[in-house]
Amino acid sequence: PVVQAQFIETMILLTINHQTLIATKANRICRAAAGRTVMEFGSRRAQGYDGAIYGARASIIGGCDSTACTIADKYFDVPAVGTMAHSWVQLFDTEFEAFKAWAEVYPDNCSLLIDTYNVLKSGLPNAIKVFDEVLKPIGKRPKGVRIDSGDITYLTKKCRKLLDSAGYPDCKIIVSNSLDEDIIRDVLNQGACIDSFGVGERLITAKSEPVFGGVYKLVAVENNDKIIPKIK
Repeated sequence: PVVQAQFIETMILLTINHQTLIATKANRICRAAAGRTVMEFGSRRAQGYDGAIYGARASIIGGCDSTACTIADKYFDVPAVGTMAHSWVQLFDTEFEAFKAWAEVYPDNCSLLIDTYNVLKSGLPNAIKVFDEVLKPIGKRPKGVRIDSGDITYLTKKCRKLLDSAGYPDCKIIVSNSLDEDIIRDVLNQGACIDSFGVGERLITAKSEPVFGGVYKLVAVENNDKIIPKIK
């Protein structure tokens, strides 16, 4: 019956349109990343609770490797990931103390956020010092460093050289901060040394194309055992 079909129109459209939109955006971003890891980081700027949770699911469907939305992990069994926040670094008297405490808690999965103050003057030097003094003596290797601001191309090139020189060629460089497929493609074309992308607001809101215009239309009706086409 037509009435029953109409009852579900809004729910079908809001579900399919939103998640198709985010999955499509995720796929564009993942293609631009050219095989590098892409993590969905957008929950804080999503358009509501459902936008964050179902957007995280759609991002995984679209090709993202993981999400920072832990409740999406609980609901849908998708991989959840995360690194430290700037607030962690600010909580301590010094950046080195913040990094040291983190490495002591997470020796097997140590990724440090190095842009709270100055990436090259303090962030990376303090990270390398922690790798040398905390991880290396217990036989552990760092997972990565993350940069969330600044000139991504310049900073990642510098960081890669310094990490390699310090004996950490396996330490991955993660970048975030208002990324999308165009920015990712641009920085990679410039030779940025990036292993992984954390993509947030421009993915979870599909900022460049914020509406997916899927429709739900009556195409035919049955009258006296005869199907009558109604599509325009």
